[in-house]
Amino acid sequence: MTVQGEAGPLLERAKKYERQGKPEEAAHAYARVAQAMESRSEWAAAIAVRARHARALAEAGRHDEALRILSGAEHAAASLPHAAEAKAVLEGQAAHVLAAAGRPGEGARRAWAAMGAFRALNDPKRADIAGAHAARLIVRDAGPREALRPLRELLAQLTPGGDGHRQVAALLAETERRPDRDHDILVSDPDVPVWGRFAAALAVGAHLAVGNGTPWNSLDAADTTPEENRSMLADSWGVTDPASWREQMDALLEADNSDPVIQVVLARRVRGADPRAWRAAIEAWCREHDISAEGVQAALDLSGEILRYESRFRADGLLAPDGRVESVYAYDFGRAVNMARWGLSAGFCDREAAEECVLTAGHRANRVYASWAEFSAGYVLGRMLRFDGGEFGEWYERSLAGHRVLTDDPASPWRRMAWG
Repeated sequence: MTVQGEAGPLLERAKKYERQGKPEEAAHAYARVAQAMESRSEWAAAIAVRARHARALAEAGRHDEALRILSGAEHAAASLPHAAEAKAVLEGQAAHVLAAAGRPGEGARRAWAAMGAFRALNDPKRADIAGAHAARLIVRDAGPREALRPLRELLAQLTPGGDGHRQVAALLAETERRPDRDHDILVSDPDVPVWGRFAAALAVGAHLAVGNGTPWNSLDAADTTPEENRSMLADSWGVTDPASWREQMDALLEADNSDPVIQVVLARRVRGADPRAWRAAIEAWCREHDISAEGVQAALDLSGEILRYESRFRADGLLAPDGRVESVYAYDFGRAVNMARWGLSAGFCDREAAEECVLTAGHRANRVYASWAEFSAGYVLGRMLRFDGGEFGEWYERSLAGHRVLTDDPASPWRRMAWG
């Protein structure tokens, strides 16, 4: 937006006052610039400057006057059919004015709208600034506990790798690590090593440890009694004695606990192939194996569900922009580590057997995946296909929270130990 004549130097002076923390002087200068523009009928530029005038007034504590100026600018903008940039600026400045006036929820909505408007103008820098501002106002308005869902939705709309995405991801990670809860939080046992081969194998089971708020680096189920673990194993796994525990453990270590169709479908996808080619490969495999028509359709539907999850994973930073999930074996290997912990507590195995199972799970995970991030994406996809049903509901939200804690927290074993 170009500013002509005398208004140009005066506008630069107003911005300088802002940088110097002199809102009264900035407001006065912006008012003069806006008046000059309005006298020349430069309405779009004047609207943008009036928005900054309102923000300077709000920062000076003159909230009622700021809201009045803002209202006038909005009324003028409504009558202009072609003023996209001015309206985007207006949305962004309105967010600051409303927040200063004690209305952070409304401010968050206006900042979110500004983000979308700047993105439509192909202005990623200002879109990122507006998105980060929206995130801060969301937390301020809703508090950490209620801010999680909107922050995740906001993050999904920001370009991965951009400054706004990094800022919102960091804010979300901080919110997810809040200390006022006993789940979805990283806990380490200070009396147990956090380094070494066995610790790295235990970290393969860290998703569930974080989800339950239990120490990831300990084989002991510190927060539950043997009776509680026996009851949980019986209800959730059908495990009632050492033999049934061993049966479930072997299935997990062989990656046979999850639906085998998932891996069959994933294995039919060739790198670089589009969804149509993938579907054709699935149909060809099904014909070769005399799969029923219902089975073929179920496999094709599963491929579509996987694509939807992968798209959301990329938006949420769970996958790289060009990433995809090759295997869901991680879901079984991660649970095997926890099955060892539960079995030891329940008295269904001794410590030596539990440690051997943990090491086996870690070793097999290392053979299948190339990084902690790949392992996590495979784990979460396996869990979603088992429980979430395409809803992106609480199962997804908590799994994503666990992923972010493990990939972002400096104390996480995934940050401290190299994969493999």
